[in-house]
Amino acid sequence: MSHLKAKPAHFFSRLARRCAAGVGAALLLLVITAPSMGGAAARSMGCEKPARPGTVALTTKDGNKTTRSYFVQIPADYNPARPYPLIFVFHAAGGNPAQSRGWGLQNAAGASGNGIFVFPEGINFQREGIGWDDRSDGYDLPLFDHMLGDLEAGYCVDPSRVFVTGFSWGGDFATALACHRGDQIRAVAVNSVSDEYQDKSDYRTYRDLPCSTRQHPPIRFEHAVGGDSSYPPPYFATTSKLFQYLNSCSAASTPVPSSTPVMSCASFTSCKSEFVECSFDHSIGHTLPPNWAQDTWDFFLAHSK
Repeated sequence: MSHLKAKPAHFFSRLARRCAAGVGAALLLLVITAPSMGGAAARSMGCEKPARPGTVALTTKDGNKTTRSYFVQIPADYNPARPYPLIFVFHAAGGNPAQSRGWGLQNAAGASGNGIFVFPEGINFQREGIGWDDRSDGYDLPLFDHMLGDLEAGYCVDPSRVFVTGFSWGGDFATALACHRGDQIRAVAVNSVSDEYQDKSDYRTYRDLPCSTRQHPPIRFEHAVGGDSSYPPPYFATTSKLFQYLNSCSAASTPVPSSTPVMSCASFTSCKSEFVECSFDHSIGHTLPPNWAQDTWDFFLAHSK
């Protein structure tokens, strides 16, 4: 089965969606660990190894043995005896690590000193430009594995606190990680995803089903009400159904507080893992809503104990 990110008739709208103006990044966050998060932290093999604080450029191999680049932000007061969370940030179509850093998740209150942030770089995928291979048998799931393994070997990381987040195409890849690496990820936050369905109205046609892991992490899903210029209805409704299915939720939900008046949030009930869905006014467009960075960080903190 072909896995083009869009059928030819919709290719240009799909590409425009993923290259949305002003939003060049999709964040994929991995581990957040701090003493204040509670509980005894797991320790990786990289603990006790010295490391230079600041931003460093690293490389590893993907599933095609292609050398791939990613940037890592190490806390200014990095302590090699303290296990930190990892935070991977995956950019959107046509994006790059500089754009994903520009989203500012690492600048949320309490974030920069309490996590190691990772900003990978996508490559050309089929005919759709720079992005991610979010197929279950694609080359970017092994890329994730290799980055995670390298970082655990080189830095003091808490492997039990891996968080991922993504916007648009990066969020599509974050969804694939929740499906196929759910036992390695503590929580996921995605914004404006996904169109990976053979039938846009049926979550059961999600291209990565069946998932290879049965344990799926808590998920926070943000999107414009109904749809936006890049994901027309009913994609967001179908994605919500997919997340309800992954986390074994009932169809019922209860309102939960939002940090901004433009956002309305609800938590689904009877879930094995939490699923929170937040929607914002369509006029905001295909972009991140106000307070996205702090809301995402707070969601990860809530699932760090």
